[in-house]
Amino acid sequence: MERRIRKVAELPVLGWKEHVELPEWGLKLRGKLDTGARSSALHVASFEPIEERPDPTSGDAVPFVRFDVILGPKRAPRRHTIEAPLAGRKRVRDTGARAEDRPVVRTRIRCGPLDTDADITLTDRTGMNFRMLLGRLTLEGRALVDPAHGYLVTGPRTRSER
Repeated sequence: MERRIRKVAELPVLGWKEHVELPEWGLKLRGKLDTGARSSALHVASFEPIEERPDPTSGDAVPFVRFDVILGPKRAPRRHTIEAPLAGRKRVRDTGARAEDRPVVRTRIRCGPLDTDADITLTDRTGMNFRMLLGRLTLEGRALVDPAHGYLVTGPRTRSER
């Protein structure tokens, strides 16, 4: 994959937290933009490998995974079951510096002017404030992050939108 690095002045500035869309899966959620994290991560409640299927892009047989993403408030959670091609596995250190072997999927990510395909590791982020984390490999050469402000490009949601 070829990356085009643009001049800093041309890059959009995003807040340290923004609303993130995963349009291929029909998901919208709050995300933390974390330049201290290398990988992007998504909270999943369950994960299971399923049979091989033709890849939607190449047509080659690839392993697929099924996972559940929980969205909405704790008092009224909504479960979204997603099936996607497994892009690989990655060894990642969590916030407690413990190494974890995580499955990786690839999908489109939109966050304001940021619109890219990126790898996302699947993990249990229970206890974390954000179910989605955008790491620096997703942001690199595409956006800058202002750590002093949140929702610079996507705006905070009103109560009726939650």
